[in-house]
Amino acid sequence: MIKELRREVVSMKPTILLLGTDHFSDQGNVDLFSTGKVDILSNERQNEIREIINCLKQFEPTKVALEVLKENEEELNAQYASYINGSYPLKVNEIDQIGFRLAGECNLNQVYPVDWNEAQKDTPDIDDGKSSAAFKEVTRIGKRLIAEYNTYLHNHTLKDYLLWLNDSENIGRGQEFYMKLALVESEGDPVGATWTAKYWYYRNLLIYKNLVNLIDSDEERIFVLYGSGHLHLLFQFLKKSGMFDIKVASDYLK
Repeated sequence: MIKELRREVVSMKPTILLLGTDHFSDQGNVDLFSTGKVDILSNERQNEIREIINCLKQFEPTKVALEVLKENEEELNAQYASYINGSYPLKVNEIDQIGFRLAGECNLNQVYPVDWNEAQKDTPDIDDGKSSAAFKEVTRIGKRLIAEYNTYLHNHTLKDYLLWLNDSENIGRGQEFYMKLALVESEGDPVGATWTAKYWYYRNLLIYKNLVNLIDSDEERIFVLYGSGHLHLLFQFLKKSGMFDIKVASDYLK
């Protein structure tokens, strides 16, 4: 019995819950494709948000990590402090509606921006290959996926929509999109592969690094809210690191 307890203590790791989401508003993220928006502030959708928060707070996070640039940490937490003090009306975006609300319900003193998103001088513009057959195929796939997302979103609750976005099949389809994007060329220049490696993979690796830097103890429980397109890579990096016990949306939203 004592040996079993010792093994359990030795294997204890920080826990991370990664929730992929849609962007509730246009946040200037320059996404390649984006869904149509619903009225998040309607009574019906606000009730759905409250249900989501009631489910997620069972995770009992010690930190809430958000898709916000790290350099905006001071501004982000000034807004969060104003929200806690009752002087900040929540905006439509998921940062406020889920991130701030969950952190507030769990009595957390701050939230944590973990994003990176900068133009690199040696990274090509993916639009350079827009005349290629591969780019046209990517556009076709993207439009089809967005049409499916829109249909599901407008016919289901937000909780069901989040569960659907976080389903392994949809996560896989999202990654397939980027693998097709990597095939885009411009006059023999592999702009798609270069963009995918030097921007998309690099960005997600830096997000992963920022998440690891949040660990202060093995008892850490970190909730992460990110656009669902990031799920495949973030899950891959987090799982393969061997540093976390991983929780998924269905562990708390069902």
